[in-house]
Amino acid sequence: MRETVEAPPAGEHPAVADGYHLARGAVANLLVLLAANFRGVFTFLIARVLGQAALGRFGLVFATTELLSKVGMLGLDSGIVPLVAQRVAAGDGTESRRLFHRAILCAVAVSVPLTLAAVPTIAWLADAGSLDAYSGGMTIMLLALPGIAVARISTGASRAVRSMSSEFYSRGITETWVTTGVFVIAIALGIRDVAPALAIVAGTTAAGVVAFVLAARALARVGGSVATGHRSTASMLRFSMPIAGSSLVNVLVMQLDVLLLGAFVGRAPGVTVETFGVFCAATEIAGGMRKVRQVFDPIFAPVAATRAASASRASLRETVAGPGRWVLSAQLPLVGVLLLASGAVLSLYGPGFRQGALWLALLGLAHGANSFAGLVETLLMIERPALNLVNAVATVAAQLVAGLVLIPRFGATGAALAMCLGFTVQGVLRFAEVRRVFGWSWPWASLRRPLAAFAIALGPAFVVRLLGGLAGEVLAAGLFLALYAGAWTLLGAEPADREVWRRLMAARRGVTAGLDSPGPLTRQ
Repeated sequence: MRETVEAPPAGEHPAVADGYHLARGAVANLLVLLAANFRGVFTFLIARVLGQAALGRFGLVFATTELLSKVGMLGLDSGIVPLVAQRVAAGDGTESRRLFHRAILCAVAVSVPLTLAAVPTIAWLADAGSLDAYSGGMTIMLLALPGIAVARISTGASRAVRSMSSEFYSRGITETWVTTGVFVIAIALGIRDVAPALAIVAGTTAAGVVAFVLAARALARVGGSVATGHRSTASMLRFSMPIAGSSLVNVLVMQLDVLLLGAFVGRAPGVTVETFGVFCAATEIAGGMRKVRQVFDPIFAPVAATRAASASRASLRETVAGPGRWVLSAQLPLVGVLLLASGAVLSLYGPGFRQGALWLALLGLAHGANSFAGLVETLLMIERPALNLVNAVATVAAQLVAGLVLIPRFGATGAALAMCLGFTVQGVLRFAEVRRVFGWSWPWASLRRPLAAFAIALGPAFVVRLLGGLAGEVLAAGLFLALYAGAWTLLGAEPADREVWRRLMAARRGVTAGLDSPGPLTRQ
């Protein structure tokens, strides 16, 4: 699963040269996400075994844990990628390993005291404020903070050297199955109230150990000892702290709908403990759409960082066109299904979850747009990471104001609408900043094919959806997917994508070295 770096044929178009490496890395990382998707079994079991209220409590505590984890990681989970990738590209394997070890030590030094302080503090606040979600020992989930920090920083270091096996084994296999297994064992032993928290702690800790070992091995294989300068710990933290700030606020953005709605349980129209659990299930499903972009993120960051540092920096615009088109093409079918059959999807959790159909449809739109715009976040992280913090703060402000206005009036629907508004603000800011930072606008013309295929498929499917009921939703979703695939057959792929596919197939046959240089691409 190691994405090896090949020298592209002389004169090769950047869209093909970088697209080839992006595609190979994405295919390798797809296995990670397919394995990690089994994590959904864990959430499904909570809903089925413990019920809607328990899922709501778990969702609120997990959102708190995710938020605090960003403080403990100091932004090094993402910042380690360009730091190590640039050292590796310069032939300085020794410094890349030194950076990794210092990053782990810094994160552990912060996350352990943070955990020791957070567990009793939040437990005390829960008792003082009669917050049911944090009662019954659920705060022990915060013991997962050190494991989360080690796992994610180690995964980032592996990504920097294009080694995708680390996340597959640590997150996809170890975390997924240890979490689910511990939950089942805890339920069997009668420890029902704290079973989800125990499972999270065990799964993330085990994943952290595996990720660290695999990252150390991957970095040990990096050769070269060319001295490219020694980056001090202070310099490393100065680079990562803006990333930490934006990551913290971004997690707040992702979880703000749950946190805000949780504060209005029993105080807004229709917001009960049970409906809050349904909303948490909807956010879990919609949030899964981000995994489409996560197929490309591990390889997109090092490839984009390398291109930005190269002599052909101006061709970075050609590099981003491919993954932008691929992410949108993969996400539009998911958006269509959630628009047409959100009730059917939620009913898998139980009959009572179907009431969240509108919330899931709105959240699906919001997360789909946010995931696509997230590619710009990676670009800005390479050049101007502080801008991501500015964007995240603006998004939180917009979402917070909208939530405080809409939730008291519309309940859970207001929380979903606030999420849509917040992500709209964030997307506008990100794309506006691309021109200011890089001197070019996003290659919107490259998105014509996926958008056309989506429009062709959605119209007839929406007519079928008007039949109503569960059957109408399922039929509409099936028709949409069939028409979407048919539209792509009719429209065909971009020339650059066809060339990338040709190289992938040739590499699979073991004849990559014998390929002729591709001819000039036609821009359509």
